[in-house]
Amino acid sequence: MGAICAIVRDTAIKQHEAGPEAASLRGAYRNDESILTTLLAGCKLIRCPRRQALARTRIQQVYEDYSLHAPRPKALHILVRLRVLAALAHNASCMGFPPEGLCRADYISPYNSYGPLMPSQPRMASSALQPTPLQRTVLHHPWIDLFPFPRLRDNVLVGLAKGDLDDDELCADILEVKDEDLSDKPSLIVWGEPWDWKAWEANEDFFTKWGFLVKGCPELLEATNSWRVKRGEERLVFEV
Repeated sequence: MGAICAIVRDTAIKQHEAGPEAASLRGAYRNDESILTTLLAGCKLIRCPRRQALARTRIQQVYEDYSLHAPRPKALHILVRLRVLAALAHNASCMGFPPEGLCRADYISPYNSYGPLMPSQPRMASSALQPTPLQRTVLHHPWIDLFPFPRLRDNVLVGLAKGDLDDDELCADILEVKDEDLSDKPSLIVWGEPWDWKAWEANEDFFTKWGFLVKGCPELLEATNSWRVKRGEERLVFEV
């Protein structure tokens, strides 16, 4: 499994102009012997069985390309999304959510099922993952609960309740794994611990399309600009 670390590094280095995605992968997967298992665990969050199988195929394909000494830069953006999937799967585990249900389209958040108290709910590593009152009252799929941004989660739920938001479209933009070029699509990047909001970043396309979801949520923009400044890039200007 250690080979997967080198796979990601070599793919990222070959795509040296890929910007934050390349740097993220080099940092996130360095010396991580369990990355293959982690990525495969992230596939559980994909609702559609066909797409879940496709994601698993992509992971295997990247391994085979590396074995042939031919890493494909095109795979970099797919790996970034697989990393986000793995991060959300990690948060689900920390929150005591059964992973078997996370890939079911009809699955209801445990916060809706149990109300104020979930049985055997573990102590969370971050207060940012604590459920809001809206999460306990508005029926929703649990994938929304897994992001360490309370106000963003509430904005998603408000949009769903009003009929102004298609969560399938949002889910596809963030988590879709397919062959087409994803470099100009809305994207999230995870640099470190999934439960830490400071470890997350959104690209400019995400703010352009989904900016209304970060209203009142300065944390995502703050974290994003922190990583951009570290890379010597201009800060994004967006009213939150």
